[in-house]
Amino acid sequence: MNLVIDFGNTNIKCGVFDADRLINYLTFADLREARDFINKDIYYQMGVCSVNQSKEYILKAVPELKNALFLSYDTPSPLKINYDTPLTLGMDRLAAAIGANTIFPNKPLMVIDVGTCITYDFVNKGVYEGGIISPGVELRYKSMNDYTKNLPLLNERESEVLIGKSTEQSMVSGVVNGIIGEIESHISQFMLNNADLKVIMTGGGAKIFESKIKSDIFVALEIVLVGMNRVLEYNVE
Repeated sequence: MNLVIDFGNTNIKCGVFDADRLINYLTFADLREARDFINKDIYYQMGVCSVNQSKEYILKAVPELKNALFLSYDTPSPLKINYDTPLTLGMDRLAAAIGANTIFPNKPLMVIDVGTCITYDFVNKGVYEGGIISPGVELRYKSMNDYTKNLPLLNERESEVLIGKSTEQSMVSGVVNGIIGEIESHISQFMLNNADLKVIMTGGGAKIFESKIKSDIFVALEIVLVGMNRVLEYNVE
């Protein structure tokens, strides 16, 4: 069995794989709880994807991961990286791209991660080409609250109206419908030159926004873990 761990901006996600099959998936908000889970079993291989914590910090907190493979831009993987600044590439974006390519090999792919930021990554037949980054729901509300005197701090993800009849309704419509329009616009742009484009959506907001988008979308909440497991398998082939 393989254990793969995604240290994200908000939560720690752990996945246990038997070959390429995900057999256990848990999310933790606390590092100690994640460590307890890691110590419950013995794994053939372990892999780590970290967005905001250094390898040194993680190993100090969880020394059991000393033999784990930590994903970096130069880790051997089945995906070629065509990106001008690979050192700045978020490992969650890379792992998600590898995961998408694992599920849909040799296809043009668009991976949308609706999280703290919304990322749109393009994979063209096994080559990671780059993408787009924009603010997520919370960041949009926070920016309006931070940079104005009278707008409240909201966190609503559902908008029942387009034209708000109150300040709060107007803010919710602007954020939620703005993101819907943004996603649909980017999908349309990507499809101009890739008619057979596969769109994969992940992240905390995936289930909410997937139902509001007209395009055909495949939701895969564990796509980062799938990508990390593929990296582990690739490095023992």
